[in-house]
Amino acid sequence: AKDKVKIAFIGPLTGIHEKMGTSCKNAFLLAVNQWNASGKNKYIYEVDTVDDECVPAKGVQAATKVASDPDIVAAAAHYCSMVAITTTDVFHKFGLSNVVWGAVLPDITYGNNYKEICRVNGTQVEQNKFNAGLVVDKLGFKKFAIIHDTTDYGRGHLKYFEAELKARKAEIVGIYGVTIEQKDFSTILSQIKSLNPEVV
Repeated sequence: AKDKVKIAFIGPLTGIHEKMGTSCKNAFLLAVNQWNASGKNKYIYEVDTVDDECVPAKGVQAATKVASDPDIVAAAAHYCSMVAITTTDVFHKFGLSNVVWGAVLPDITYGNNYKEICRVNGTQVEQNKFNAGLVVDKLGFKKFAIIHDTTDYGRGHLKYFEAELKARKAEIVGIYGVTIEQKDFSTILSQIKSLNPEVV
């Protein structure tokens, strides 16, 4: 019989991002079950799932709980960037490897030299390089208005997208920050319409 090893999945299993967290948890469990069934691995993997609600304080609690369990050897954690950046010190302190599965803030991995923190997805840097390459280089648009949310996530995307547009000599006619609760964009869109951008 193979030894059993525990790994952890941490993500938003309740709250506003519950659907994303639950679908990714299910994908993670499916991959682990398929790997266990393949017979190719040295161990049988068991998964502990922990909810972080996409709330930084809850994420720290979840990471601390997982990292404090001596039976857990690694984690796959976090959809929300502000949770992932908040828990990097926890995983580093406990020496527990964490593969970030969804968060895109570059500083999660670029902002430190923690060998415990890695990721499987691209960051805002790569995403916005691709986005600008598509709309400017491939589609040929040159005149932009940008609407972004004012969270750290939204400001991060603005920073990297703006830099990529400027590197391609594209014109930015207006930048508008909105809260994530904002539902009425009519005033902003009226202002943008008068600026005549090719892309919003």
